[in-house]
Amino acid sequence: MPTPRASDDEGVVVMPGDTLWSIAASRSGPFASDLDIALEWPKWYTANKTTIGEDPAVLHPGQVLKPPPRT
Repeated sequence: MPTPRASDDEGVVVMPGDTLWSIAASRSGPFASDLDIALEWPKWYTANKTTIGEDPAVLHPGQVLKPPPRT
């Protein structure tokens, strides 16, 4: 599966085959556990729901997703 490409410091350009899980995993660091990623991907969805739409499982190549706010 391709690694999401950063468009700039503000977002990630969705590549074919990307999922919110894979994007969250790539941004969570090498020591992120499955639990860390499971808690992180919904934040990506919430931050980008207007871009993604109602189904978080459907991403389209070329969409630019912004990172969720740091808490």
